[in-house]
Amino acid sequence: MHDDVPIGEPRGTRALRTATGFVLFGGALLVTLYDWLGLGGAGLDSAVNGPLYDAVVVSAGLALLVKARGAGTERWAWLALAAAVLCWGASEIYWTAILVDDPSPPYPSPADVGYLAFYPLAAAGVLLLVRARARELDWRLWMDGLIAALGTAALGAALVFEFVADRTSGSAVQVATTLAYPIGDILVLALVVGVIALTRWRPGRTWSLLLVGLAALVVADVAYTLQTDASLPGGNWIEPIYLFAAVCIGAEAWQTRADTIQPMARFDGWRELMVPALFASVMIALFAMQYFSRASLLTTVLWAATMIAVVARLGLSVRENKRLLEQVRTDHLTGLGNQGRMQVDLAARCLHAAEEPLTLLLFDLNGFKRFNDTFGHPAGDSMLERLGGQLREAVGDDGAAYRIGGDEFAVLTAGEDGRNGAMAKRATAALAASGQGFEIDAAWGAVTIPGEADAPTQAMQLADVRMYAQKESRRPAHDDALAIEGGEISVQLPAARDGEALEHGQ
Repeated sequence: MHDDVPIGEPRGTRALRTATGFVLFGGALLVTLYDWLGLGGAGLDSAVNGPLYDAVVVSAGLALLVKARGAGTERWAWLALAAAVLCWGASEIYWTAILVDDPSPPYPSPADVGYLAFYPLAAAGVLLLVRARARELDWRLWMDGLIAALGTAALGAALVFEFVADRTSGSAVQVATTLAYPIGDILVLALVVGVIALTRWRPGRTWSLLLVGLAALVVADVAYTLQTDASLPGGNWIEPIYLFAAVCIGAEAWQTRADTIQPMARFDGWRELMVPALFASVMIALFAMQYFSRASLLTTVLWAATMIAVVARLGLSVRENKRLLEQVRTDHLTGLGNQGRMQVDLAARCLHAAEEPLTLLLFDLNGFKRFNDTFGHPAGDSMLERLGGQLREAVGDDGAAYRIGGDEFAVLTAGEDGRNGAMAKRATAALAASGQGFEIDAAWGAVTIPGEADAPTQAMQLADVRMYAQKESRRPAHDDALAIEGGEISVQLPAARDGEALEHGQ
């Protein structure tokens, strides 16, 4: 990965980046030392917690603007995040210039408009960043992201929203404004946690800084609420927490570009159930809280939505696992069962062969190798696909057909069909083809279970010996004869049921 700072960055942009970094990190440090350690004396309060504090927040927004300039496909994401922080900074400036000396400042005020605008803009920036870094994601990742976001929101509603709601009073507008802050905190924080789930819980610095910064905002907002109702001591000790959030968000301007979120999820074992199990446990804890206390409608709705998402995630996972298992056990070319499926089916049916006898038929094509080598692999694949379809139709509901190798097929059929049974004749006819310059048929071997063998390995070995004995005993004189005229080879594959023929020329 390379630094986001372009090699040929204009001098003015470089200077702005340096200046914003100096104010962002240096100013935040000075405010923290002053508010927490009293460095500098009480006479600096109006300057440190006024213009300097505001400058730190604004510098974080400006740093993100500088990053957006060279961010390529992520430009709009960083512009939205920059706008969010600058709205926050504008509100701080308004508070310092207009409201700080007012003994009874209006509430809500224009400053609240900027503060609250931070949340939708930040959410938009996060979503745009996901869009830029993740194109096509495995559905399980999306579901895990949704579960993580809903679970975080439900937890935040129970621990933060209800906490603030219980301590809120005033007019309807004042109550709505006060509650909008925890809702915004929970929304953006839940969104970032959901995105971290998309990264398979390996977020890197970009998402980690956003998560830590937004979590710091939540802590600061809750502390401010407690301070306003005298549950916590007064003073400016909360201000450095807000600035810590600004520093984490603004520090994105100096981060190298994060890796693209990988589209395919690699789930195995306990990782498959990690997210559903974790947040299902959270929801169970919240349900217990609801049972022993009067939870709000918001918490109940979010709890229910999370549980629905968990159930849907597990249901879709089961369906996807079945689909993948079906793919693993199916031959991609012919659509017949593959060797793995045949072995599983044969083993299962051998266990009940005493009550339900069966016949195993193995087939090996004669003439196919020369056909494939001469006319090319595409023509050979077309031939195998057609022969496999013919075998499927010949077997029908009386058994199961498989392609177990390159040009090897197998059939399992109920009853002791044996070497002279109707199924053997139909299958052999289905695996035969002829045309101008070629002829293909099948050598085969059959074994009845349990009459001639009672175990899968024994049955396979006996059928295989009989098949190759037949193959060696009859080598037709016309084997793989080719018609070559004028340097061209004309091949007509066996006609399909509708009489179509495939021509292939070299």
